[in-house]
Amino acid sequence: MQALLYEAPHSIEGISQDNAHAKQLFLEAANLGYKFSQFRLGCAFEYGSLGCPIDPRQSIAWYSKAAVQDEHQSELALSGWYLTGSEGVLQQSDTEAYLWARKAAQAGLAKAEYAMGYFNEVGIGAPANIEDAKRWYWRSASQNFPKARERLEDLRRGGAKMQKTRMSRSKMNKQTEGECVVM
Repeated sequence: MQALLYEAPHSIEGISQDNAHAKQLFLEAANLGYKFSQFRLGCAFEYGSLGCPIDPRQSIAWYSKAAVQDEHQSELALSGWYLTGSEGVLQQSDTEAYLWARKAAQAGLAKAEYAMGYFNEVGIGAPANIEDAKRWYWRSASQNFPKARERLEDLRRGGAKMQKTRMSRSKMNKQTEGECVVM
């Protein structure tokens, strides 16, 4: 996709980084229903990249358009939005967070499998169940997801149960500073 060429600096002669052009190309493709461009716009409006303002409403809208087309990273991103909620835009829901993460995990997205391990370990969206958590961690680890391997090793050594913590979007945005990081 041409937009990717303009999004980040490359060593391709004649192509320089142009976020405004990349954004325009992503918008054109997204409006034609291209789910991967819809995902990229969801990221852009979530984290303020490509010259987009941080706009939860637009982020959620683009992720939703992609997720209904089975774009699995968007499904996981929606899980993150439901996990934290967005005041005046989206009500926080552990159940929805769980269901969207499960959909992405069942499709084999390693990061979503890890999220399901965490959700099952600490009881987000479903009762805590360490055996289910381990199964999800194993699935993620089998795809070489480092955090899953680390968590399984912690559990094997009898490590402490993870604590159910909530990170606000404002803290998350300060930590990622424009990166498209799916929670």
